Amino acid sequence: MIVAIGLLAALLAIALPAQAQQTVRIGSTPAITFVVLYAAEHLGYFKAEGITAQFSDFEGGAEVTTAMVGGSIDFAGTYVERPMILAEKGFAAKNLLAILNRNPIFLVVRKNLPATDVKGLKGLKLGMTRAGSATDLALRALLRDAGLEPDRDVAVIAVGSSASAAAALRAGQIDGFMGGEPGGAVIVHQLKIGRYFIEPLRDQGPKFLQYMTFPTLQASDRYIQANPQIVERVVRAVVKTQKRLREDPEAGVRVAQKIFPTLDVELIRGIIALQRASYLPAITEEAMRTVNQFQKQAGVVKTDFPYDKVVAVQLKPLWDQ
Repeated sequence: MIVAIGLLAALLAIALPAQAQQTVRIGSTPAITFVVLYAAEHLGYFKAEGITAQFSDFEGGAEVTTAMVGGSIDFAGTYVERPMILAEKGFAAKNLLAILNRNPIFLVVRKNLPATDVKGLKGLKLGMTRAGSATDLALRALLRDAGLEPDRDVAVIAVGSSASAAAALRAGQIDGFMGGEPGGAVIVHQLKIGRYFIEPLRDQGPKFLQYMTFPTLQASDRYIQANPQIVERVVRAVVKTQKRLREDPEAGVRVAQKIFPTLDVELIRGIIALQRASYLPAITEEAMRTVNQFQKQAGVVKTDFPYDKVVAVQLKPLWDQ
């Protein structure tokens, strides 16, 4: 009898192939901010959950969101306010987890710029990725907080990627750039044409800037409802990856080297060391109230959104694994 059961098990193992890997499409901007997503693939955490990730790069959060709405990507690595903005346009999406739980966007300026505070930026030309992006909103909020009116006192110019920003800064087309890493490291340390002016991750700038936004992984309600198990597996893999990078940041450095092969390893190491403590998945109700309040003050949204309207609350137990 035992032999028969053993033979049956063996035959079933032959007859039933191993579960095929499920391919998911993830879009984000090419920034070290999102290295956790790439690390989930390169370090095998997606594979362990039966997932294969295909990545697409976009120049700004607005483009990432558009791709998610259009269905050309399944998951969006972008900033936490996007589901609020989409909701007011009649499209339902949710934040699945935080990629970093603080704002990693910074402002760099020309190396020889004499300004020491934001008020000193009056009359200058400052770049951001795309209109309506998190970099655009953060820059405008920072200027208004200092009593400057964007587009009147300071020219706000969309320049695209960090590579485009570096070229524009070098050509004198802009005087500074609001963006994410590795753009700052390239401008400041590699090209040596700029200096960091405000870094929220170093507790610089007004308090609201540090918590007004942060990067998350998102999906449309339509995709979540149609693929609940895939969403859970993706979130579980990312949470495990975040834990790995908090404990072993060199693993993140190795992955970032593959994604940004022209960037000096010491620059990568410095960026990940700065971000390391923020690799936490939880999105609190307090954090969402802060984001919502800022977006209303900025005139981006008009609504007070319930927490479960913009956060996939069913996934909260996975954040603690």
